[in-house]
Parts: sequence; C-alpha cells; structure tokens
Amino acid sequence: MQQIVTVTFFRYSGIRNKIWGMSQMFLVREAMRQMAGVSFFKPLGTGGGAGYSLMPDFGVYGLLVVWKDISFAEDFLKSTKFDEFRMHSAEQYTVFMTPVLAKGSWSGFSDWQVSADTDANAAVAVITYATIRKGFIIPFLRITPKVSKVSEGFQGLVFSKGIGEKPIGEQATFTVWENVAHVEQFAYRGKHLEAMRLTRTKNGFTEELFARFKPLKAVGSYQGTNPVQELLDKQQADT
Repeated sequence: MQQIVTVTFFRYSGIRNKIWGMSQMFLVREAMRQMAGVSFFKPLGTGGGAGYSLMPDFGVYGLLVVWKDISFAEDFLKSTKFDEFRMHSAEQYTVFMTPVLAKGSWSGFSDWQVSADTDANAAVAVITYATIRKGFIIPFLRITPKVSKVSEGFQGLVFSKGIGEKPIGEQATFTVWENVAHVEQFAYRGKHLEAMRLTRTKNGFTEELFARFKPLKAVGSYQGTNPVQELLDKQQADT
C-alpha cells in the first residue's frame, strides 16, 4: 500500500451553507475517526487571498487527510459523508498526492511515508505548518502581509490557499507549483527568506512542518477551474 494525502476545499454560497461548513470544523471529526484507512486528518479553515493572508475566508473550508492507500481516499469521495458536503457546497476540489519530502510534524503526526519518485521538472505541492510561540505572534503578524503580497502572482505558482485548524497561533499553507525550482526561488529569497531568518533568530515556532508532495490528480473544481489537473495534463503532454 502507498500512502496518499488528499486536500479538499469546499466552497460555500449563502449564509446557511457557510454556517454549515463552519460547523464541520467540529462535526466532521467523529465521522473521520470512523472512516476506514485514515492515518491522520485535519479539518481546515482557510485564509482569503494568497496563501499567507491573515484574513479568513468564511466561504471556503477544507479537509486534509492522510490515507493508508488511494482506495480509501477514492471511497471517501463516494461516501455518505462526502455526499453531505456536496449537498451544502457549491464546489468541491480534491488534490491527490504522495509525499516526497517531509521535515517536522503537525499535531505530533510525522509518519510521512516518503516516496523516492521525484522529478525536478514536474509539478510539486507544498504544505507548510507552524505553531507560533505566544511571544512571537505579534512579530509574525507584522511580516506575514509582506510575504502574502509577494506570493500573489509569483512565477510558477499554480494554486495557493492559507489553511489551518485554528485562526490564531497557527499558520499553514497549501500551494502547488510548476516545479521545485519555483518553490525554491520563492522560499529562499526576499520577504519569505526574511521571515524565515526572523523566525529562526527568535525561535518563533514550537512545532513546524515542511512537506513536498507529488500531485497525482485533482478532481472537481475551484472557482470554476481545475488548475492542478490542467498543469498535470500539460506536463504529461509535453513529455
């Protein structure tokens, strides 16, 4: 069996559906605990704009799941619980991935079963996560908008969304890039590099994760498009 990670975004319209989506931050937990093949999961709130935005997006919620095998992930999309999400959300967008690099943990989970199947020229997804030390929250909030502004429209960035289980004290992002080179150009230059150095100097995080993934496919739509699958199809056609 090969570990599969899915990130699903549910976009809601109308106040009642948005409230229902918010409620799933708590109510989905029991259903996921009983779901076959789940190794780890996190219900997600999201940020507005680019991945590093501080403003919440009350119209989009998400779900990160680590599965023991792709068959369990596929079954979830056919489950009655996922049908509930379909009934209440205007769009559902799921990216299937395998881990290729992982450093750190999220809520203590670090059992990322990394695959050696990597291609520097292929699409790459990235999840970053951090629990911010209380004394570092204000400095972190000051620099985050600068990083967010730089990330918007950055070369090679295909999809970006801020994610997290808690609105304050945690920072996480999910991004998809054309290749690893573009990830590194963003991560190790400019405002993002400045933020990294400040964090290291101040010992700003109590827990953190940096993980790269190989996107396998993306199903559904996000704002009427499927940018990740379009990238995968283009790269496949070019090989």
